[in-house]
Amino acid sequence: MDELGCSLKLKNCIRELEESAERRGSINGSNPEIVTAQGKGVDASAVPNIPKLTESHHAISEGRAKWRSHILTELQGISSDLGIPFARHRTATTEQARQNREAVLPSETLPPPAERSDGTETDVTNTKQKVFTRNRPPVTARSMLKNICDIRSANHISNTTKLYGWGLIQVELQIPTPDELTEIFNELNPSNRQCGVDEQILKEKFTDDCIRQMSALLAKNDKTAIRQRLKRGAPVCLRQAIWKLILDPTSNEASGNEKRRAHLEALQQDVLKVELLTDDVLRKDIRECADDEKYFVFDDALEKVLLPLSRDVYCTPYATKAVDAIKGFGRGSPNEVLPAYPPSGIIPADGLARLCAPLCFIFTNLVDVYFVLRAMYCRYWSKLYTISSSPSTMLTLCKLFEKLVHIYNPDVAYHCITAGIRPLEIAFPWMFSAFSGYLEVDQLLHLWDRVIAYDNLLLFPILAAAIFLWRGKSILLCDSYNEIRHLFTDFSKIQVIPLLQYLLFA
Repeated sequence: MDELGCSLKLKNCIRELEESAERRGSINGSNPEIVTAQGKGVDASAVPNIPKLTESHHAISEGRAKWRSHILTELQGISSDLGIPFARHRTATTEQARQNREAVLPSETLPPPAERSDGTETDVTNTKQKVFTRNRPPVTARSMLKNICDIRSANHISNTTKLYGWGLIQVELQIPTPDELTEIFNELNPSNRQCGVDEQILKEKFTDDCIRQMSALLAKNDKTAIRQRLKRGAPVCLRQAIWKLILDPTSNEASGNEKRRAHLEALQQDVLKVELLTDDVLRKDIRECADDEKYFVFDDALEKVLLPLSRDVYCTPYATKAVDAIKGFGRGSPNEVLPAYPPSGIIPADGLARLCAPLCFIFTNLVDVYFVLRAMYCRYWSKLYTISSSPSTMLTLCKLFEKLVHIYNPDVAYHCITAGIRPLEIAFPWMFSAFSGYLEVDQLLHLWDRVIAYDNLLLFPILAAAIFLWRGKSILLCDSYNEIRHLFTDFSKIQVIPLLQYLLFA
């Protein structure tokens, strides 16, 4: 069929039938004819339901399957190399083994592998190299970008259409136009006063006005009005109350506080009882985060939050949208199938600790840190690890970034292409980490204020494109990837709101 070119036509035909059925409301047994047949006692199996696909785009669906396979292979490799099962009861022996593994720190300079006479590595050095190289997050910016770039639509290949896409994202996706972005983020217009900009000019008067207005809304507990006002930023002293109200509403209830505390304590007890393979990966990520001078004081808090998060089944429906669930078998009945591994479905990603650490600047109570992090992961951060054609997932964010660079400064885009440089390779780690670890903490929180207020992630590719084009003149003088990357090593002077306004309204 492939030789005759029939496979692609058949897939397109099936997709057209599915879309037609969706328009008639016949998905999942909602077809009126089927319902009528069942009511009359007729065998409805003669009219089978059309399955609802997780991802409607065939090429992206294949990319998701490859991404899941990559992650599973990484987890199996870590387990095999370090000799750790995916899960086991925590004992004194396993704890001693963990401490021995952690004795080889990431900062330790490892010698080159020693060789025996037969050319193989010695056991001791080999063990150290494995701890250093394999004990890494299964989800990294580099591996995800590679998987995304490998997605190709069979409907659009260069040897058929003679068209070559200039970007790394080779599938067509529905993304907002510049005019639509301006309309969506109209509250960011420079004509509106903004926290993160105007307090530097108007100083105390502007800050006092913001505090007074937001305090009045908090007193009314008006969540809708608060979210609308948050589109212009939040006063630092009220950010804690605002984020808790939007992301964790039960925190304001007395009974809710007790349930939240009991829930976190139960998860922490499970950490003490059961050791997961992902615990080692998370601890390594926490150690790397603690190497940052801004976050080193939070290493203990991060461990008390991130390890329980990996066991919280509340996150499973959201995490498995990012990566299709990796199922396992329970410790009880041999027929017991666990819905996801780890229990939360959250596969450790490189930099996950950096998504938690900024919250420690806002909240002093670990319970608040945990539940706000959980809400942000389920609503936002899980989408950063999702390969999908759905809005605000990583694939669409990457496509939007490339389109914005091409539209707003085609000279820079063309220069990069002719030099063999892809702007997305530079900007992808920024979006993958939600800019945590790049921006200064105050600027990062101004950005996250708007993400929560607008309830989407489109600001990430907008800011990434603005930062990239801000250096446009310098980029035109560079001829290599390393030269361009060197332009973006220092984010200490980056002001988030002016750059967003520059791209959206200038």
